[in-house]
Amino acid sequence: MPESTLPPTPTRSHRAGGRALLVVVMALTSTAALALLLNDIVRIAYLTRGGYTLELALGSPGGVPAELQGDNAATTSQFWTVLVSSSENLTTPTILQVVAIALTTLTFLAAAAVIVLLCARLWAGRTFATSTAIGMLALSALALVASLAAPWLCHRADAIALEQLDYATDGGERWVSLERFDLGSIDGSLLVLGIVVLLVALVYSGARRLQRDSDGLV
Repeated sequence: MPESTLPPTPTRSHRAGGRALLVVVMALTSTAALALLLNDIVRIAYLTRGGYTLELALGSPGGVPAELQGDNAATTSQFWTVLVSSSENLTTPTILQVVAIALTTLTFLAAAAVIVLLCARLWAGRTFATSTAIGMLALSALALVASLAAPWLCHRADAIALEQLDYATDGGERWVSLERFDLGSIDGSLLVLGIVVLLVALVYSGARRLQRDSDGLV
């Protein structure tokens, strides 16, 4: 009668090493999340107290020569963008910018929470938990929405700010304009995060089904 081959039982040293790795991952994730939160709090404080800043395209019928050293008859330089800073009371644009920052921060904090939750499940020996799968799917949806919503909020805030400021936006000797919002404006980091987490969630769900099927055969 052939002998069945069983997987080796993890030793105490292996378990201790694995749990130490989980502790390191959770500590690094928590530290990164805290640093991100503090950084975005500073950004919001500066935005609400230090004035509003937006980058605009600079237009002119004949262009705006930069007259840099090195220009000659064959090579010229021109200004194409201008940075506008205002201390006026731009309430609505400021609120929209704060919401965009908060949405991005919430997404990355949710990602950190999912990582910590997964580590906690691994620590407890519950690798394939329903709550982890739901958390990854929710994180993926949040990241995909934020990748489009956050840049749109920033663009809308700049558009409203430009309307409230006394700058020419068409005609005349010089004018400024805001770049159009298109697919290139999507936040690539959030988009990639959402897609990767979605794929991982699908693989995780498939692994959960395989585990249930295997447990049913034992």
